[in-house]
Amino acid sequence: MFIRSKTHPFGRRLSTATVRTLLTCLYVLYPLGCILQLIPETWGGGKWTSLSGLLLVTGAFIMFGVLAGSSLQRQTQEPEEMLDERERDERNRAGFTAHMLFSSIVAAGVFYLMIATDLAEVGKSDIWRPTLGAHWNAVFGAVFLLSLTLPGAVIAFGKAPPELD
Repeated sequence: MFIRSKTHPFGRRLSTATVRTLLTCLYVLYPLGCILQLIPETWGGGKWTSLSGLLLVTGAFIMFGVLAGSSLQRQTQEPEEMLDERERDERNRAGFTAHMLFSSIVAAGVFYLMIATDLAEVGKSDIWRPTLGAHWNAVFGAVFLLSLTLPGAVIAFGKAPPELD
């Protein structure tokens, strides 16, 4: 998702280090926030734990909003005719890599759900699996964020860091 602004029609330029930091925080804060929100009270969860989780999830979405207006997201989301040759090549390579990573993550998640459900049905183990609507909302949010940011993450982490003076 790329959000075009009138003041920055080609996206706000962010340094590679800033983009990497935002992406890393996004990928850490969202799952951590969801876990904190979904801890049952019987395990020590309470309103402060839930509120902390909500703040972390909110922070992750704010970071996503900053990234959505960046030139990096423009490169991954613009129509082909609006990109130069280098940007198109870089985007296509990143898109292929992101597709492979995303497909692998989704396949691993489905495999986990299948095993967890089978083990729970036969009573051998009761490892966590999404059972409530809130659980599925958290999983959907993670898939949504990952699908929109992974191509940009591949580009950002694939670039050589700027040379130090």
